[in-house]
This record gives sequence, C-alpha cells and structure tokens, in this order.
Amino acid sequence: MSINREEILADFQACTGIEDVGEAFMHLEDANWDLSDAVYRVLPQGSQELPSMPLLDDSVQVIGETSSSSGFQATRPPSSPPSLAQLLQPTPLTSMSRDFLPRRTRILNFSIVLNDKTTVIGIPESQSVGMIKTLVSSELDIPVCKLELSGWKLDRQPRDTTILETLNLPKENTLYLSVNTDDRDAATEESVSRMTQIYRLSIHDGTHNQTHAINFPGTKTILEVKRDVSDLTNIPVRNQLWSGWPSQLTDDVILGASGINLVHDLVVKELIKEVNQPPEVVPIPGGSNSEPVSDDGSTADEYEDASDVVMEDMFLRELTPSRPQPLMPEGIEDEAMAAILFAEGFAQRYGPCHPMFFPGSLDDAMKEACHQPARDRKLLAVYLHHDGSVSSNVFCTQVLCSESIASFLTANFIIWGWDLTATSNRQRLLNTIARHFDSLASRTLRNFEVDKLPLLLIVTRSRATNEVLAMIPGSLNVDEMMTQLLHAVEMFSEQQRVEMAEEEERSARETVKREQDEAYQLSLEADRAKEELKRQGEAVKQRQEEEQRVKQEQEKRLIEFTQQQKEMQRQEVLKRLPAEPSADQPAGSITCIRFRLPEGKTSTRRFLADEPLQVLLDYLLVEGFPQSEFKVLSSWPRKDLTAVDLTETLRQLKLVPQETLIIEER
Repeated sequence: MSINREEILADFQACTGIEDVGEAFMHLEDANWDLSDAVYRVLPQGSQELPSMPLLDDSVQVIGETSSSSGFQATRPPSSPPSLAQLLQPTPLTSMSRDFLPRRTRILNFSIVLNDKTTVIGIPESQSVGMIKTLVSSELDIPVCKLELSGWKLDRQPRDTTILETLNLPKENTLYLSVNTDDRDAATEESVSRMTQIYRLSIHDGTHNQTHAINFPGTKTILEVKRDVSDLTNIPVRNQLWSGWPSQLTDDVILGASGINLVHDLVVKELIKEVNQPPEVVPIPGGSNSEPVSDDGSTADEYEDASDVVMEDMFLRELTPSRPQPLMPEGIEDEAMAAILFAEGFAQRYGPCHPMFFPGSLDDAMKEACHQPARDRKLLAVYLHHDGSVSSNVFCTQVLCSESIASFLTANFIIWGWDLTATSNRQRLLNTIARHFDSLASRTLRNFEVDKLPLLLIVTRSRATNEVLAMIPGSLNVDEMMTQLLHAVEMFSEQQRVEMAEEEERSARETVKREQDEAYQLSLEADRAKEELKRQGEAVKQRQEEEQRVKQEQEKRLIEFTQQQKEMQRQEVLKRLPAEPSADQPAGSITCIRFRLPEGKTSTRRFLADEPLQVLLDYLLVEGFPQSEFKVLSSWPRKDLTAVDLTETLRQLKLVPQETLIIEER
C-alpha cells in the first residue's frame, strides 16, 4: 500500500472511530479511496462505530460443495473485499450475533454556518461533540484546535467528550462556526518555542515487549513519528494501535502543536495477527489430488500475499479458545499509562459502547473532577475490576456497557478504572487510596472480598476533604444501578449548590477585602509620594540656599579683593602724581580743568599745560574714577580721551587754558 493510502486509512479511522483495519480497508475500497465519500457512506448508517467482523467460533463447520473433478471443494472467501451489506447478511457459513449488528440510532443534522457558507453534516447521536468538529475540520480543511461552535440551545457550552444523545437535541440543528485566529504575542512565542523544542518519546512496543526512547524535533508530524516507529518495530503504520496520544489528534499535526509534554509515554502494538501464523489447515476428502485447505477455505499459498492478509484476517479464527488478556499488565510503574491501557483493554473486550475512562492517573482524575471551583466540579467514579469475580463479565456487558448507564456516567462523572486482578496492581491501588482518603475507606477496600467485586466508588470533595459518597456493588441490574447513580448525582447537586453559595460569599468577602487593601495601598503610596515630594523640595531649597550663600561669599571676597587692588593701585598712583601747580604760575603754562562727575557734582584742578594726559587720568584714578570703569569725554569736539595717546600733552590736546571734561560710566 502506498504512503498516500496509509494516510487516507489513518484519517478514515480517526474520523469514523473504526479501529478494525480490515473493515476500514473495505469501506475505502468501496469508495475508491475517496475519504469524504467513505466517511459519508459510513456515518448515515446510524451507529457509533461500524461493527467489526467477529472471528468464527468453534461451532462453524467447513461446508463443501460438489465439484465435477474432486467431489468436494472448500468454500473460499471472495477475492475482492465484500461490501458492508454482504458482511451483515446471514450466510450458510456463519451468522452474526445481534450484538454485532448496528443499533438503530437517530441521525442528527447540523447546519454549520461559517460567514455566508452553510455546511450540512449528518451524524449519529451516539457520537460526541468532538466528532462534529472532526468532520467539519475534514470538510473545510481547518484544524480542529481552531474551531469554535456556538449556537447550542443549552445552559452551558458542551465539552468535546459529551455524547450528543445526552443533550436531547432536535433532529435539525443550526450551529455557528468561528475560527480562532487570536495570534497574540504570548501564544505565538509559546508556539514557536514548542516547535523548537526536542520531544523525548518513550514508546513501549506491546507486540515485541520492548521500550524505545526516541528524540524528535517539535516540527515532526504525528505521521512521520509513526513511520519512524514502523521502521523500528516492523509494524506497518496502518496496523499500529496507539495509546497515549491526546484525543481528536490527526496525523498531520506536528509535535509542537499536539499539546503533549516534552517527555511523553506512548504505547503501540500491532492491530492484526502475525502473518507467519496461518490458521490450522483442515484436509478435505476428495482424493490424492486435493490440496490442503484451511478452515476459512483458502490454500496456504494465498497467505504469501501480504496485501490480502488484512481482509483474510477478518475470517480467520482460533480453533482453541484462548484465555482473555488482563485489562491491565501486571507490575506497570506508570499509573497514567496503566489507566490508558485499562481503557484500551476494556474497549477491546467489551466493545465500543462503554463509559469514557479518564486517560491518566488517579491524582489527575481527582484534579479534573474534584479540585475545581464548585461550579465546575463533577463526581468521580472509580471502577474497580477483578477477572476472578464471577460478576465481572455480567456486570460489564449488561450493566456498565449498557447505553443508558454508559451515557449517564460519561455525562455526569469523571470515570477512572483499575484492574485488581494482579496482586501488585491491587497493592498499588490500596496505597493510592490511602493517600487520598481516610483510613476507613482504605481498610474497607483492603478487606473487600473478590466475590463482591466489581465495585464502583462514587467520590466527591466536600470542604477540602475527599469523601466516598457511595460504594455501588457489581451485583445490581441496570435499573438499580441507575437509581443509585441518580441518587448520588442528586446528593452531589445539593452539596454543589451549598458550596457554590459559600464560594460566592467567600469571593465577595475576598473582593471587598482586596478592594480595601488596594485602597489602603493607594492611600499609602499617595502619602509616600507627598512625603517624598516634600523631602525633595526641602532638599532643593537647602541646596539653593547653600549655593546662594557660597555665591555671596565669593562675590564678597571678589569685591573685597577688587577694592584692595584698587586701593593699592590708587596709593601707587598717588605717590607718583605731581602736586597741583599754584595759580600764580605764568599765563599759558597752566590749564584749569573742570570735571563734571556722574552724580552731578563738579571738581576743578589745575595742571601744567605741558604735562601728559596720563597725569590727568592718574588724578581721576586717585579721585575714584579709573579709566577702566569711566570714560573721559571732551565737550568739543566730543571724544573719549582714554582712547587717545596718553603721552600727548594737554596743550597738544588743546585742553588749555581751561576745559570742561565729562566723566561717564562705561
């Protein structure tokens, strides 16, 4: 079979829930390997899962028919795969038990509206809500993880595991489809991170009893993992039966988007019998020329063709009845894997109609059922099985797997199963029970006799304590069992209402307290901000005052220094300043200069006409008017004498016999 057909076969099994490879192969052959056509051919027949072809029992005889050459010839299976109608039709060779015939189940029609497009899907009400998403995903080519269905005429959104029959839906329904495209940064970063991680898968080969630890990148698809495992175990992909993958997972999903942990445990085993073990060959009388014929009517040569093995395996049988395999292997260490194997073994032994067992450890089951807010809490049903009890088979086939009980349990309980047949498994459960419940429950189970099994423990959580609400024995019939379950649900509902009210009150108190704490914190932060602002203001003020004081001191010292310098310069100039000439000097040898000072005062002094201008400026400096700070202006023509040559005489500057000079600040 080509890789493409293997993928189609795997997708078909995922969509329809048909675990029997031969039956799935037959439907795909009838539909010419058109996946959509094959799915729609199967689903409208109204059964949860198409019945697998049972093996012939020991009472079936090989019936010959007259032949012109040998007298007898064994009846052979048809060379081409039979149709579903042929398989269900009674024949002279075998008859089908009523347990294997499809039940008459109501078909619900769902109109799925996406934007302006409407897709109509018919599905049996025995299927789950998740199957609707699977079919819509196959039809519209949208990943299941991005589908959101709304429009349910219910009080709350149903889970993917909810059976449609429990919702009491009408035959015609309309749902609205939305595609989740919320690519927020955190989700995108997490998705990219998971795709770059290395996943370590511990894969237990149940067929060869080997365990392989393999590292895969996050970009590896589920189908690629299965192909690699096929190369490692020699189990073809189409014949691989897996346990441990998340539900509703298709083969095109990569490991990074599958939701599994970086270290994950899986179990795989071969779905069909080994090809190298042909059925017992029964000789048919008819002379020496007659060749050996097997009890299914085919010669030994036909088993050399591997492509016919899948279809022929539907008709093979074991002549000697074998002892049923235990529901759970003995001595398994991983409790979660043991629970998964229990659910798988239960389905293989008792058929597809059974409660949906929780695929995980008892700790995880209790977290899912009991360790939730009161509104989301559910009852936990712990089913304890023992193959040594005479009641086990009757209870499972007639009570636990009845459609009403299975549907009610799945809708209202988290169901967790365990097999007590092996001593090590029994002791492991008792140790687990002792951790979670009081000593009375542990002691009761420890002293429980095998003949009183199987047992269904109804567990709830009340006021932070795990309680065993009821112990339902396996000796009840369907009506008695339903009465016990209804009573347990009624008691739980009443307790749930009380705890919901208490949680709401507690939540209200916590909300008020949280708001008060927040208000107090805000007030405290505001006070702290004010104090900090005040402290910063005072610090700034002190710093400014200090800077002003330092500046004033510097200015004061600078002024004092300047004054000292001026005084020193004044004393020095005063020493060299000539004395004022007397008025009786000869005419023309002296000049009288009148000074108009800045404050409106005037001053007069006589100078020798032949003295240089420097003498006049030295006089002004001694009087407190240095030329660096004051200008000396002549009246006509108006000019600044401090800017001319200081060696020129007063006569040369025409400041004789008298002149008025104006002293101005620069």
